Formats: sequence, structure tokens, C-alpha cells
Amino acid sequence: MGIYYENPCRIIGDQMYIPGGWTLKQTILDLRRALGSKPAEPVFLVTYHKVATVLIRKVMVEVAEKIGWRYSSTMVVAKDFPNKTDIFHVIHGTGSEDFFSSGKRGIRIIRDPRDVIVSGFLYHQRCSEKWCVNSDFSNPDHPFPQVPWPLNGVDLSIKEKYVNNLDGLSYQEKIRSLNRRDGLIFEMDGFAKITIDEMVSWKDRDSVLTIKMEDLISDFDGQFENIFRWFGLDDGDIASCLEIAISHDMNRMSHKQIASNPHISTGKLRKWEEYFTPEVSNAYEERFAGAHIKLGYE
Repeated sequence: MGIYYENPCRIIGDQMYIPGGWTLKQTILDLRRALGSKPAEPVFLVTYHKVATVLIRKVMVEVAEKIGWRYSSTMVVAKDFPNKTDIFHVIHGTGSEDFFSSGKRGIRIIRDPRDVIVSGFLYHQRCSEKWCVNSDFSNPDHPFPQVPWPLNGVDLSIKEKYVNNLDGLSYQEKIRSLNRRDGLIFEMDGFAKITIDEMVSWKDRDSVLTIKMEDLISDFDGQFENIFRWFGLDDGDIASCLEIAISHDMNRMSHKQIASNPHISTGKLRKWEEYFTPEVSNAYEERFAGAHIKLGYE
């Protein structure tokens, strides 16, 4: 029987199947796990598109390897923990009620929805994600990459509405063809809507700690220590895991490093204040009716 293990060099959520016996890497990871501090039960992370997903993935992949835990992730609806998983990353925040209410400990990262819109508007003009650059909508069922992963399993009518809004263009071609005002409004009706709807519809649970992305950036060390403690790591493991996390801290990066990272637009918080004109703000309120207030923002 082959062995599945997480390969951080591939697309988020992919796992590589190795036919035959154990690989050297898997053997080392299992030895670390046997000698280290195994979690009493699996833990999970919830992030959303343009809400620290890449940061969390990079940190947790390295942390898992360091302490011998097993990391895996999904971009579709989470219904149960995969086998042999200690840290399960729900990439787009979509999961069943049974999964999120299982009582297992979790961390959820949220972001001011106005900045989700601005960040998506900027990122989708330059990214190379398959769904964003796809312009082939010939399959009438509209599976991924004709639609983003979160829409892959929804009703066909929702997919058709999404595709029709593109006017035969890729998402990227469409957003590039618009001026700033119209591009931001297009993003509100596009991927940002998926993210904001998921964040707002969340039901608070005592077993899940919610952290604002803004706090994660402004108090990087403190918030990552909170995450590691919530997951039950001891002081020794927390210290070594913080060293890993710090290496990914945007505040410690050079301007050159930030400029070369496609997932970072400017590194500034509250970018919406620069981009939201009264007209854009009105369009936001018409669609989301104070979603930022519901999430604890001003």
C-alpha cells in the first residue's frame, strides 16, 4: 500500500501518492511524531481567499514538519478530517455544520471585508490561478476551473450566473477591462462575495478561536503564539515554531521581498480607505449591509 504525504511544493490541497513502501521523508516525519508532542485530537484552521491563506499554509507546513505533525488541506467543503492528519487547513472556509461543530479545536482568520474586496481587485489582475485566467466555458456543468473551487459543488444556476457575468472573458480579462470603480464593484459580485458571505454566515463556537488578519499582522509574534497555545503545544515547541513563523513575517521583509511576492499588494492595512469612493461605498452597502460591523470592524 502506498503512502500519502503533504507536498508543499505543489498546488495547495494536493497530496502526492507514493506507490510502494515508506519514503525517507515520511519515515523521518513519523519518527518525529512518535518522539514529539502529538495532539490529543486533530485541529483545524479556517482561512478564506485573500485572508492570510498563503501565510498560514507556509507556516503550518513547516511547523508540522518541525514537530512531526501531519498537515493536509482542502479547497472544497470540509466534511471530515482526512486519515493521518493532525492539522487540517480549510482553505476557503467552507465546511459542513457537523464538521465545524465537532468540538475539535480550530483557528479562524478573518479580514475587514472592504480590504478583501480591494485585495482581490488588485491580485486578480496579476495572478495566474487557473480559475482566474480560464476563458474556456464550453463544459455546460461549469466545473473548476470554469468557476473557483468554492463554487465547484454548488447549484448549476449559481455557476451560470457567475459565468454569465464574465461576458465570455476570463475573470482576469474582465477585471482588467474595467476602470477602478467598476473593477471594485465587479470584484464585489465575484470572488469577494464568496469570501464575505462565508465570513458573515459563520456561527461562533467555543472551540474555535477567531483572529483578525489585521491583528495577525500588527502583533505577529503574539498572535502566532496564541495559535500555537490554542493547539496545545508546549513552551519548547512554541519557541521553535515561532522561529519558523517569524521567517514569514511581512513586517520583517525587505521592500524587495514584498515586491516579489504576488500575494502581497502593498503590505498596508486599511487599503479600502484609499480605494472606496462614496460611490464604491454605496455599492458595498447595497450588497453587504455593514458586513464589516458584523465582523467586529468599525
